[in-house]
Amino acid sequence: MNMFKSSEVIEIFLNYDISNTKDESKYEISELDGITNTSFVVGVDNKKFVLRIPGDNPDVINRSSEKQNSTKAQEYGLTLPYLIFDENTGIKISQFFDIYTYKLSDFKNENMRNNAFNVLNKLHKSDLVFENNFSPLTVFKDIADSSNPIEEEAKEVGIKIVKTLNDIGINNSPCHQDLYSGNFILHKDKTFLIDWEYSSMGDNYFDFADLFWQNEFDLDINLRNDALNEIGISKKDEVEKFENFEILSMITWGLWALKRSPNDSGGHMALNRAIKISIDKKL
Repeated sequence: MNMFKSSEVIEIFLNYDISNTKDESKYEISELDGITNTSFVVGVDNKKFVLRIPGDNPDVINRSSEKQNSTKAQEYGLTLPYLIFDENTGIKISQFFDIYTYKLSDFKNENMRNNAFNVLNKLHKSDLVFENNFSPLTVFKDIADSSNPIEEEAKEVGIKIVKTLNDIGINNSPCHQDLYSGNFILHKDKTFLIDWEYSSMGDNYFDFADLFWQNEFDLDINLRNDALNEIGISKKDEVEKFENFEILSMITWGLWALKRSPNDSGGHMALNRAIKISIDKKL
């Protein structure tokens, strides 16, 4: 069970008074797929729960901000509720829900894609005020290794991108800011967002650009064009802003991946792609 023993999971459940059952044989524990965090489905006392144990993220996540933002998103109907959220440890326990998790291919389905866009639009147009937590306008500078030539070059590209974006104009909306497919789910035919670790006030263009980049819209020109029309980005200045945020998403998550693992091929690919596009665009 990864780095965690069943006994450690049970100890967490006892400490947070989720169950008083100490007999390990009374628990059914299975690990869920994840990128950084370790999560389990835990069955006990004829109930099922999801336990999240935070991993070592390259950037420092403010768990207090994550909790506040998750709570606001929950109250607004954008995400599923939690039972326990320890802002000191980042441990989160939720009721287990019967959900469907989006896959990359689901964005090719117009209905599912637009359901994802709709929940994002609902977030961006809300009057929610998120706690500051993670800003793609700055975080890349903090996690780049300046002794590594490709990371330093990517950082310099990022600095130019941010200057361009500031000249264009930055919006200020509540944003999710980590929109890979697995953070969209279906529950009772309704689309929700989960995992608000990187949520903060930010520019809604980054959310959409991040969704496009992390879910490989660029590999299907028809999908990309259809999706741009669906989110209402068509004018030259809108497309320019969107494309700059796409590059920033590549740099942010490319550096993030290399911070976790210096040999991450996806991280190198993202940075090389960002640098190539910036050269082609003569940024």
